[in-house]
Amino acid sequence: MNPPQREAVTTTEGPVLVIAGAGSGKTRVITHRIAYLISEKGVLPWQIFAATFTNKAAREMKGRVTRLCRPGEAERLAMGTFHSHCARFLRREAVAAGLTPRYTICDEKDQVAVLRDCITALGFNPKHMAPRDLQELISLAKMRLLEDDEAREFLSSVREPHYAEVYDLYQKRLRESDAVDFDDLLLLIVRLWRRRPELLKSYQRRFRYILVDEYQDTNLAQFEIVRLLAGEHRNLCVVGDEDQSIYSWRGAEITNLLEFEKSFPGTAIIRLEQNYRSTGNILDAAGAVIEHNAQRLGKTLWTESQAGDPVVVIDAESEWDEARRIANQVLFLHGQGLPLDEIAVFYRANALSRVYEDALREACIPYRVVGGLRFYDRAEIKDLLAYLQVIANPGNTIALLRIVNKPRRGIGNVALSRMASYAEEKQRALFEIMLDSEELAAAGVKGKPAKAAAGLAGFFLEWTAAAETLSLRALVEKILSSVQYEESLGDPRAIDVLSRLENIREFVGSLDQFEEEQPGASLADYLEAIALKGADEENEDVQGVSLMTVHNAKGLEFDVVFVVALEKNIFPNARALREQGHAEEERRLFYVALTRARKRVYLSHAFQRRLYGQMEIPVPSVFLYEIPEELRADLDVVEGEPVRHDGQETGRARRPAGRARPEILPPTHSGAAAGRRRFRHDVLGEVEVVAEEGRGPGRKLVVRTGSGEEHTLMAAHAAFLRPAVANEGPSEKVKEDGGRADDQNDALPF
Repeated sequence: MNPPQREAVTTTEGPVLVIAGAGSGKTRVITHRIAYLISEKGVLPWQIFAATFTNKAAREMKGRVTRLCRPGEAERLAMGTFHSHCARFLRREAVAAGLTPRYTICDEKDQVAVLRDCITALGFNPKHMAPRDLQELISLAKMRLLEDDEAREFLSSVREPHYAEVYDLYQKRLRESDAVDFDDLLLLIVRLWRRRPELLKSYQRRFRYILVDEYQDTNLAQFEIVRLLAGEHRNLCVVGDEDQSIYSWRGAEITNLLEFEKSFPGTAIIRLEQNYRSTGNILDAAGAVIEHNAQRLGKTLWTESQAGDPVVVIDAESEWDEARRIANQVLFLHGQGLPLDEIAVFYRANALSRVYEDALREACIPYRVVGGLRFYDRAEIKDLLAYLQVIANPGNTIALLRIVNKPRRGIGNVALSRMASYAEEKQRALFEIMLDSEELAAAGVKGKPAKAAAGLAGFFLEWTAAAETLSLRALVEKILSSVQYEESLGDPRAIDVLSRLENIREFVGSLDQFEEEQPGASLADYLEAIALKGADEENEDVQGVSLMTVHNAKGLEFDVVFVVALEKNIFPNARALREQGHAEEERRLFYVALTRARKRVYLSHAFQRRLYGQMEIPVPSVFLYEIPEELRADLDVVEGEPVRHDGQETGRARRPAGRARPEILPPTHSGAAAGRRRFRHDVLGEVEVVAEEGRGPGRKLVVRTGSGEEHTLMAAHAAFLRPAVANEGPSEKVKEDGGRADDQNDALPF
C-alpha cells in the first residue's frame, strides 16, 4: 500500500473522511480496513456496519474481506446496501413499525402499478398525471424524511393538490397489503430510532464501527442513519469523491461529503490521489475539465504510468457518420487484438443508443446494452414472484391483483373491481373475500368468476401448505403445473414464447443456486433477497461491446471508452442545466466517463443530428474545449489512426504499407461462397450467411442451417447471432486494487 492508503486503513478511531479519487484503490482500502479491524483490532464482525450502494459491490467486498482474514473470522460481517441493512432491521422491528414480520417490499414497477390504480380510482387520468413522475416525487419526499403532512405539502407545492390525494391512497394501499416501498425501509427505521431512544441505543451498542462507501451518493435519510448510528462511538469512516457525485436526481446530497467535517468535528481527512487505472493523458484531460467546478474539496490525480495515447476526437458529419466511424474503430481495435468486452460506448441518455446499436449490428459486432430490462423485471418472472409473494403473505393484495387472472381464468375486470371494492369497504384482504363464497356473492361476483376466484384461493391454500416441505424449485414447478402457466404463453416454437420459456427455466434453475448458497433460508428470505436486487444485477455472460449511459458506467472500467454525442443540450444536458446547481454535476458526469478508461478515450460529436424526429445543427460540447489542445488528437477514420495535435495544425496519418483499411460493412454479395461467415443463432443453431440484400438498417441476411434450409433475417436482428467460434479467451486477471495483472497502463499496440 502507498502511505495514504495505509493511513486510511489504520486510522480506526473517531471520524475519518477518505477522499478517494477515481482508480485510487478505494476498494482495496475499504476491504483491508475491515480486515484490519477484525484481525488486528479484535473487533467482532457483527460489530461493524459496512454500507455500499450495490449488492454486487457488497458481495465482492465481503468476499475480499473473507480472503484477507483467517478462516471463520469474517463470518456474520454486516456488509450490504443501506436498503438491505434496513430491511433486516425492519423485519426485526416490524410490529413497532405497524407491519407484520411477513411484510412485502414493492419494487419500482410495483409502485408505479399501484399509483396508476390509485390515480384511476380517484377519477384522474394517468396520461395527465404520470404514475412514474408521481413515484419519483413520493420517493424524493421519503428520502427527505418528510412525515405525512409534510409530504402532502411538498407534493402539492411541487405539482398540484391532487398529488396529495393520490399519495394518501397510495399509502393506504401499501398498509392494506402489509407492504412497504424501498424508501420506506429507510424512513421507517429513522422514524423508529428517533421516537424510541432505547431502541437506537441497542443498535449503537451493537455497531461500534461504521463504514460507508460512495458517501457522495448518500441522501438525507442515509445521512441520518449514519449520524444516529455513530452517535455514541463516533468511529465513523466514509469514503467518497465529490467529483463523482452524479445522482442528485435521485436524492443524493453532495453536501453530505462537502460538509462532513462540519457534521462530525475532529475529522481526520485523508486523500487518495495516486491513480492505478488510467494513463497520464487521460488523467490530465479529466483533471483539466473538473477543475472548472467550484464544489470541490480538492485533489489532483497522478500516476507513475506513462502518458499513453492522446484523447481522440471524432468530428462527424451526422449521427450516422459518427456511429459508423465508431463501429469502424471498434473493428480496428478488435483487429489489433483488443477483446470486445474491453470496449464501451457511453451516452448521456438511453434515447441516444439506437443509432450506435444499428451501426454495430450493421458491422456484425456483438454488443450488450447495460441498464436494459432486468431479468427480474420480465413479465413472466414478475408473475411467478407474485405467486410466491401471495404464498408468503396472503395479505399482499398488490401481488394478488397482478396474477389473479394470469393465466386467464375467467375473472374479468368487472368481477375483479367488485371484489376489490368490497374488500376495501369491509377493510379486509382481497384473499379473504376470495376464500368465502358468501362474501363473493355479497360482492356481486357469481358464476364462473366466483368459481375461478375460489379455485385460485384454494390453490394458494394448497401451495402455502406445500411450502413448508417443498424446496423453492419444487414449489414453483407445482405452481406452473397447477395453473398451466407455460401452456398459456402460446406456441412454444414462436421466438418470443421460446424466449419467455427459457427465462422461466433460468428462473427455476436459479432457485437451486439460492438454496445452495443460503441453506435453511425461507421463502420470505428469498423474496427479500430478490426485492433488494438492484440494477447492478446485469447479465454479464453476454460478451461484446458494452453500451450504456454514463450513470450506469459508474464503478466500471474498460481499456477503451467512446463518449458520444458531445453536443450542447445533449451533454451537457439542457434540462439538467436549467436546474440550479446542475451545471457542475454535468461536468462531474463527464469526468466519470473519462476516468472509466484505462488506455484510450474517444470523444465524438456530429455537425448535424436527427433527434426525436427533428434535424438539428448542434454546437459541440463545451467539455471538448476544456481539454487542453496538446492532450487531444483528431481521427483520420479512413486510416484508423489518431494523430496528436502539434499545437499549430492537425496532421493526417498515412496508411502504413501493407495495412488494409478496416471495413465497417462486409461486402454485399448474392450467394457467392466468398466471404461466407458462420454464426450460432439462438433458435436455428449454427448457420452460414450465404447472401445479403441491400445496405443500412433495411439490410437482410440469407442464412443456411446445417440441414440445408435457408432463412431470411433482417440484419437489424443480428443481435440473435453470435460467432460460432469465440475469437478470444477470458480477459486478463484483474488485480485486487483494480489494476490488471499485466502493465495496464501501457499504450495499446497500434
